[in-house]
Amino acid sequence: MGPAEIVASLKELCAEKGPRLGTDEIVSWIERIGGYESNAELVAFAKKMKARQYARMLVYEDDDSGMRIKRLWSFYDQKLGRRFYADILELPEDQRRRLIRQYSRFLKQLRTVRKAMADYFAGQRFFDFYPGEPDQDEVEQKRPAPSRQHAGRASR
Repeated sequence: MGPAEIVASLKELCAEKGPRLGTDEIVSWIERIGGYESNAELVAFAKKMKARQYARMLVYEDDDSGMRIKRLWSFYDQKLGRRFYADILELPEDQRRRLIRQYSRFLKQLRTVRKAMADYFAGQRFFDFYPGEPDQDEVEQKRPAPSRQHAGRASR
């Protein structure tokens, strides 16, 4: 069973178990449908995930901003078909400072979105987190009513 079939079967799990699923339930589901091919495959995958975890744990402490950010950033090289890591300490100083400023702004926005989504799924009041995006009701109210000429054509 390949990844596409496993992902497709998760729809069934969602329908069966309801709106809230735990990771353990998903793991059990995949085991039950025979989605894990071998222990060797799982060990190889676990090693990759553990390596990625350790790479994420290496942090850079910026003296200017006081921020702690990931030092190694992963990216997928489509030409080579592999994942690589870029070390931000290898960037020129001015480029690294600019990156940290941009990262700081983006992080604040991302935290707002994550909090909004977590609040929504926790059943709390959902708030708009896209300032300047019109509300759907506002869009419908501002839409011009059809003219009599067009309305007449529609009834013919």
